[in-house]
Amino acid sequence: MFQTFISGLVEYQFLRNALITSVAIGIVAGAIGCFIILRGMSLMGDAISHAVLPGVALSYILGINFFIGAIIFGILASILITYISHHSIVKSDTAIGITFSAFLALGVILIGFANSSTDLFHILFGNVLAVQKSEMWLTIGIAVLVLFIIILFYRPLLLTSFDTNMAQAFGMNVKMYHYLLMFLLTLVSVTAMQSVGTILIVALLITPAATAFLYTKRLSQMLILSSTLGALSSVIGLWLGYTFNLAAGSSIVLTAAFFFVIGFLFSPMQRKKHGKGVYLAALALGVFFMGGIRYYVKAQPTNEEVTKLHVVATNSILADITKEVGQDKIDLYSIVPVGRDPHEYEVLPEDIRQATNADLVLYNGLNLETGGNAWFNKLMKNANKIEGQDYFAVSEGVSPLYLQEGGNEGKEDPHAWLDLQNGMQYVRNITKYLSEKDPAHRTFYETNGEAYLEKLATLHETGKARFDQLPSEKKLIVTSEGSFKYFSKAYGVPSAYIWEINTEEEGTPDQIRQVVKKIKQSQVSALFLESSANPKPLTSVSTETNVPIYTTVFTDSVAEPGKDGDSYYAMMKWNLEKIYEGLSQ
Repeated sequence: MFQTFISGLVEYQFLRNALITSVAIGIVAGAIGCFIILRGMSLMGDAISHAVLPGVALSYILGINFFIGAIIFGILASILITYISHHSIVKSDTAIGITFSAFLALGVILIGFANSSTDLFHILFGNVLAVQKSEMWLTIGIAVLVLFIIILFYRPLLLTSFDTNMAQAFGMNVKMYHYLLMFLLTLVSVTAMQSVGTILIVALLITPAATAFLYTKRLSQMLILSSTLGALSSVIGLWLGYTFNLAAGSSIVLTAAFFFVIGFLFSPMQRKKHGKGVYLAALALGVFFMGGIRYYVKAQPTNEEVTKLHVVATNSILADITKEVGQDKIDLYSIVPVGRDPHEYEVLPEDIRQATNADLVLYNGLNLETGGNAWFNKLMKNANKIEGQDYFAVSEGVSPLYLQEGGNEGKEDPHAWLDLQNGMQYVRNITKYLSEKDPAHRTFYETNGEAYLEKLATLHETGKARFDQLPSEKKLIVTSEGSFKYFSKAYGVPSAYIWEINTEEEGTPDQIRQVVKKIKQSQVSALFLESSANPKPLTSVSTETNVPIYTTVFTDSVAEPGKDGDSYYAMMKWNLEKIYEGLSQ
């Protein structure tokens, strides 16, 4: 399996970028973490890594690089924590808790205020597989700078970390070195945000250093061992993530935690405490690890030569439409799993491998995969794909509707497929792209496409006829997210919603008040919950208005295989029938 990883490094630029970046972060985080451990400031790393969030949000609002805002707020948080702990009876751990929670809450509010497409999940957890070359070189540069400063000020940092009273007796400016260390910690935290995110960076700052502390009490040896463990955790964690198709950042952190467990059990000082029980623990760990590897190897499919057209679609809806047209003539892979939100997605190693090797990549466009953290743009760049040659938007030719609220005014509403007429345009485009890439089977694709178009057209006309019979006072689709605008336009049924876009929203008090007011002014008899949305906000609206949630409807994904709505045709048939039933009560 390690040979596969080596082959991947040779073949894929994204994997090389990820490896170099994560190793650089592992080394510098391991080094700076030693001083954090010795000073008893483990929570400070956690505080600063969370405190940068409002800086990221504010950077988006002001249109500047997020790195600037994150650095400013990280330094501001460290100054504020130090000031509170030195100028009040409140202890430092309490000051840390107050500051980091306040900054985190401020960041969430600023993201909501900006109504931006900033991906909170990506900021918190990161994705080292999406690192670009420019980000890699920035990480290397900052790592070199931090290590240089540590070497340059090694002795004063050593003295101020072990004994501040002695350092003051020698005439050292203890506060200056404290703030220098906080500045370095902020640099490392902000840099690591792009790979493991703000939540997991604290693990890389603390775990390798804590593991090294189990083996030695000499700072010089601790620095070397901690940096080595950080780098090794990055390499092994990335290998595990690539091999088992796991989130790379989490794999790196779990690897570092595994090294800590080994140190906790087998380091010389700890081994004396545990006695013979340590050998039983070692045996259990070994059996568990080898069993997992053996199971994985057995579960792998045998390699067979694939001669079909290799097609990658970004989500389950596009994949299903593509399957209807291509059938057994194509080898199809869907990136976003069934039930997941394609607005924001963390790309996994298998996704990048599939996209890199694809003959054709199909995406929705219209501000869906290319909005938010623009995960699709990064994916195509890492996969070395060219727009209009290797990847195409299936929404080409669709007349877009536009968003109207917050910071999204003027951006395209991506939910075009909820109008079956647009879905039929998707079919035409997919038929065209498959035929161009595989002209030998053009007739096959065109025949399938025509049959599918006829099926969708019949469903569209049936749905339109139904809604034409509905009294106008009954016509109002109320959902959590404003994803039914295309549906509303196609079938003559106005829509209302709590928030306009992004299923991770929960709705502001004003948004909930507005939709409650609109419902009370209407005669609507049912509300509809999207399958990918949090049910709590709409439940609150239902309780406030005494209008029940009639059923779940499909927006961003088809259902699991074998369930109602498990294809594009089935999900649209369900939506048309259930919405009509609910409103006609």
